[in-house]
Amino acid sequence: DLSKIAQNLQTPFIIKHNQGGKGLGVRLFESFAEFEKCLNSSEFEQSADGIYLAQEYVKSKAPFITRIEFIAGKFHYAVRVDTSDGGFELCPAEACEIERKPKLAAAACDIGAKFSLRDEIKAEFPLVKKLNFLQAHKIEIAGVEFIENSQNELVVYDINTNTNYNKTLEDALRAQGLQGAADRVVEFLNAEFQKEVK
Repeated sequence: DLSKIAQNLQTPFIIKHNQGGKGLGVRLFESFAEFEKCLNSSEFEQSADGIYLAQEYVKSKAPFITRIEFIAGKFHYAVRVDTSDGGFELCPAEACEIERKPKLAAAACDIGAKFSLRDEIKAEFPLVKKLNFLQAHKIEIAGVEFIENSQNELVVYDINTNTNYNKTLEDALRAQGLQGAADRVVEFLNAEFQKEVK
């Protein structure tokens, strides 16, 4: 089935595991022949549940993606994730322990520098407003990832129903006098718990 589906995709394309997490199992293929070779080799990783996702590869205008965090159904902050090394393991959580593999040996492997706040994105940002379907479907905690392509279009490519803790980002929020995401999640979960015990 994967081979048949891949033949209908424009190149380059991505094949990834369903619910792989942290970008694990995401592979970029420049051609169908390259994919076929991988598919029929021991190099091809099996998905835990046998389900794979095939999608168009969207090249970003600049080497970063943006993840918008929602807590209690409301915008909390947006994080810029550097993708200059071409990798797909973009999880902002420190627990991910991402090993950076820069294309240039001289490039820094500083996990803290990989993630930074995008202060220009607020709750009034047009794309944030369009994500009101989260509230409509009662998705109260989410991380929505998007890319700006070369045509200046904002392309949402992933929605995670979780949030991640990153010390660099938490420190940056608190330095601005804002509530950290981890604190906000605890506050939200406690409020939900109080509703249940009443």
